[in-house]
Amino acid sequence: MNSNERRLKILYMLQSGKRITSSSLTEWFGISKRTVFRDLKVIQELGVPITHDSEMGYGVLRDGMIPPIMFSFRELSVVIMGLSFVSSQVDKEMVMDAKNIILKIRNAVPASLQKAMNILEEKTLVSPYIHNVEKRESGGDWFILCSAFLENKPVTFFYKNKKGKSSLRKIDPCLLIHYTDHWNVIGYCHDRKSLRNFILSGMDNLSLADDSNQISNKRYSTRELLYGRSESLIPVTVSISNEQLFSFLTGLPGEIQNKSDGDDNSTIVTFTIDNLDYINEWLLRFGKHVRIISPDELKEMRTTLLKMLLDDRS
Repeated sequence: MNSNERRLKILYMLQSGKRITSSSLTEWFGISKRTVFRDLKVIQELGVPITHDSEMGYGVLRDGMIPPIMFSFRELSVVIMGLSFVSSQVDKEMVMDAKNIILKIRNAVPASLQKAMNILEEKTLVSPYIHNVEKRESGGDWFILCSAFLENKPVTFFYKNKKGKSSLRKIDPCLLIHYTDHWNVIGYCHDRKSLRNFILSGMDNLSLADDSNQISNKRYSTRELLYGRSESLIPVTVSISNEQLFSFLTGLPGEIQNKSDGDDNSTIVTFTIDNLDYINEWLLRFGKHVRIISPDELKEMRTTLLKMLLDDRS
């Protein structure tokens, strides 16, 4: 990366709305602090009103924002790949939003990049079998959740569980997550007085709470939201074939505690989970490639589940 490219990226970072320290810039670009100060001076000499706070770092006055430079082909490729992923979602509203964004970008870029967009859309494909889903769902209105994050407000909705029973819920939303084939929101449930995980497709009549109260000031770490509190977690050890190891690790809904080489081209993985019923069914997708080592309770649950499946076939 030459100095002009680096300075352009620094300008984008300054205009992002977040303060940036000189230390973070030296680490990001692998340059000295002297080079950082020189780059900032060059940017400032171009007329960009850079501000500085001794604790928070550097930023740009909002009135001094300049229009972003046009996408490079590489950057546009990344944008199209990302929007292709969103367009492959089951949520019909999210798909339409992605298509509208692509349309706006296509009308904003020059003819050479319009041609590049057309080629990329023709030659790349995400989730090619999504057309098998004839009826797409609304998905619980992820945009309301984004608004709740922005306004620091709780949300209310009717939630339908696996048994089809619907109940009114109120949560302080904490994290929006996309898993392999669905979106979830993790939030503090006012009724259950604990963190709960909700599938968006099971949420109806989602709206910002009518009251004027903002959500509590309690902050949870991403680790706590993803894996739960330490005292409620159960350690599980399995042997997984190396052939399936990548798929296992990238989809594992638990926090890995240890990995070691096993026998016969396998890996021993120990992780923690707060729901043995769920992990028991999840492990089925790996068939003969996974073997439960502990705990014994999970082994017994696996035997019961397999017996039930065999009985259903007979």
